[in-house]
Amino acid sequence: MAPGAKTEIVDVVAAKQEDPQPDLAEGQGTAPKDGIDLEMSHSEASEDLGKPTEQPPVRLMCLVMLSMFQGYASMVGPLQSAYKHRLGISTDGTAAAHAFTQAAVGVHYGKLIARLGHNVVFACLSPWTRVVIAMCFMFLGVTIPTFLVFTLGWDWVGSVFIAYMLSGLGLGIFEVTFLSVITPLGRATKAWAIVGCPMGFATINILGLTASSFGVEMVYIFYYILACLPIGLAIFCRLAPRGCSELKTANFSASLLQVRRWMPGMIPFFAAQFLSHFAMENWPAIFYMFHPPMVPLFDPHSEQHLMKWGQFFAVTYVFIFLGDSISRRIAIYMSTPSLRRRLAYLGVAMALIGIGLYLESLAIAIVIPVAIFLVFWGNGTIYGLTANHVDKHVPSEHNLASYSFWCFVGDLGAILGGILVDNTHDLFCRGHEGPFEC
Repeated sequence: MAPGAKTEIVDVVAAKQEDPQPDLAEGQGTAPKDGIDLEMSHSEASEDLGKPTEQPPVRLMCLVMLSMFQGYASMVGPLQSAYKHRLGISTDGTAAAHAFTQAAVGVHYGKLIARLGHNVVFACLSPWTRVVIAMCFMFLGVTIPTFLVFTLGWDWVGSVFIAYMLSGLGLGIFEVTFLSVITPLGRATKAWAIVGCPMGFATINILGLTASSFGVEMVYIFYYILACLPIGLAIFCRLAPRGCSELKTANFSASLLQVRRWMPGMIPFFAAQFLSHFAMENWPAIFYMFHPPMVPLFDPHSEQHLMKWGQFFAVTYVFIFLGDSISRRIAIYMSTPSLRRRLAYLGVAMALIGIGLYLESLAIAIVIPVAIFLVFWGNGTIYGLTANHVDKHVPSEHNLASYSFWCFVGDLGAILGGILVDNTHDLFCRGHEGPFEC
């Protein structure tokens, strides 16, 4: 065991002697130092001892996450479709359309490379500095479509790969390091911060679709996203803790050498993350199932009971936001004292995702908002449970490594989901072809 880890354990034991907590489980303080305690880790003991002096939430951290995930939202859904249209590429079937699709997957490859790669390339930099670099990557990625394509009129499809790869690298570095950096601010701050993800998507996809229905050009939404990133960066630089004394983050190689201290308890969360990201990134199969300008609500073969395409997906994104945001807030505060309870909650979340995927396969528009609500409720629950678990059951010096591997596995699921979009679309469309569907 590393000397620093021994010092932390001594501190925890000393704190226990000074301020005993009656609600701690019997025998919790006597666990072997080198053993794996999946029921209650030393970091959880530290957290419980610190509850009376827990810091108030820094709610503005939500805006940091929001600014980054607004950038991510520009690479999927309506803004991706607008980017494609601006390049003069038709929806389906052409070589240019295929090239665009492959280039758009660059965001997932960028995320995958960055999840673990940042621990090698930026090994000499603190997690705080890596967050700053990540936000700069996202700014550069969003700048390409905003200025070069929408403003200056470039029509080179290669710009998609460069823009999305830069943004993916930024997002991949950001998500794992940001959560690690704000851990000292307490669970309440993290609960607010993680809601910024669904809020970012909701802002762009709901308000963006609504604005476009009133004739607002998409380029102004890109400008809005670009303007928010420096604001988010300024908030982070002002409020986020920095310095090794606060973060106590182990070197990535040291975390690998001590993998038995934190990895076994993370394995169920890896599996859940893989499934949730597969389901989310496979969502475009449903998005492309319905063709503008109308959506048939009950029968794909009918031209009755129609709803405007933009209105339908605006409503759908409201369900996505509600499912993802509410579940995150609930999950991060769930009581999970035992491994059995954590696995039970994860199992329920994964079952909800499975039910949602089945409802999507019915290809009935009126059911889609409920289906996607279940998928994103499961995703938000997994996200919140993981943040809860890492805070309580993973030694603080290994937070960065645990988040890195967790997000890396999720990106594997995302890539698989993205690759299978066309296959899922064709599977769900069998027998459901109509004037506005499939």
